[in-house]
Amino acid sequence: MGGKKIAVIGSGGREHALGESLAKSDEVAQVIYMPGNAGTASENKASNYLKSFIKPESFPDFLKFIQSEGIDLVVVGPEDPLNNGIVNYLNSQGYNRAFGPTKEATQLESDKFYSHDLMKELGILQAISTKCHSTAEAAEAIKHFHSEGIVIKARGLTAGKGVTVCDSKKEALEELTKHADAYGQEVLIAERLFGEEFSIFGISDGNRVLPIGISFQDHKPLLDGDKGPNTGGMGAYGPAPIAPLHVVNCVANKIMNPIVQRMKERGHEYKGFLYAGMMMTKDGPKVIEFNARFGDPECQPAMMMLKNGLYAPLSLALEGKLDEIKLEIKGGAACCVVLASQGYPGDYKKGLEIKGLAEVASMQNVKVFHAGTAFAGEDKKIVTAGGRVLGVTAYSADGIIDAKTTAYAAASKIAVEGGWAIRSDISDKATNR
Repeated sequence: MGGKKIAVIGSGGREHALGESLAKSDEVAQVIYMPGNAGTASENKASNYLKSFIKPESFPDFLKFIQSEGIDLVVVGPEDPLNNGIVNYLNSQGYNRAFGPTKEATQLESDKFYSHDLMKELGILQAISTKCHSTAEAAEAIKHFHSEGIVIKARGLTAGKGVTVCDSKKEALEELTKHADAYGQEVLIAERLFGEEFSIFGISDGNRVLPIGISFQDHKPLLDGDKGPNTGGMGAYGPAPIAPLHVVNCVANKIMNPIVQRMKERGHEYKGFLYAGMMMTKDGPKVIEFNARFGDPECQPAMMMLKNGLYAPLSLALEGKLDEIKLEIKGGAACCVVLASQGYPGDYKKGLEIKGLAEVASMQNVKVFHAGTAFAGEDKKIVTAGGRVLGVTAYSADGIIDAKTTAYAAASKIAVEGGWAIRSDISDKATNR
């Protein structure tokens, strides 16, 4: 048994899934979630450290914690600490075991203008777009745009919600002010791409990207049939039939590798997870966006599909040894169904007791990843503490139909006062073809 200690920064379902995968390694003795949630606190080899290390003023305290605890590896889950420069700070202090891109490399996600220009420079297919620095400029761009279908994309970080899809120029002009009030005036005005979306994830060692050999589909809109407001994701599954392995490898070789290589040339070396959000159009795959982290909720089914744990792959990537990494993917499929608070993505109640978790814990090939949960009272009841509360995830060697059936059967056993906001069609695109 090894004695490595791992710190996972974040409190969502993505971090819960990453930590559980890291704990699979015999080399790992403890996974410390910072701050974690009610689910992470109950995991094998795991504990929560209830302090936040997201803002720059807290980075020196985090370094002291790393040194005092002998932390072997830091995995940064969410975008905010990356964008705030946590990896830069740790590297500058001589600690080079933080897995995640630097602030400069995180621009690939945090600055839509940066990623747009980089793709244009490399000739990577993306939506035709106009960079706008003010609402007035954006309004002019919409009026003179070449297509009726228009997408308004915020320039900065928006937790996956700063995109407004419009069917017409009239609708885009009506939505523009609301979008600016919520996310700022700097936007990309882009053509609306049509086709089926899919996500590709990879591990970058700064020189190239090793894709996880499977594609996924996220479900951003709140309601069935992709209706309603955008959320952080209401569920995900993989593999997505629209993007089989040869498409995954094509995206890695022709899009992700050129991106990280050009970034290295610019002095923005990229080490960390890289997410490519793609659209399969009639002209082939086009990039919708990049994220400088693993997707949430795609991470949950991804970790269910991964045979081996993440500790060795992430360690080797930090050492620039991508060629030595082996990622083994199971056959079959995995499906994650998100249970969200009623009212999400708007206002919602917190502190509601969650029932049925123990019953689901006994189910085979099912894992409930916690996102917005906390403990309450002396008896430490598990209660809701966020918009997206749980990611009920099932794996099946028999494929996506069985994985979906199992995930929804598990979800039906978990109850909360007033019921959940839940989609009933996660993964249906895989079977309704």
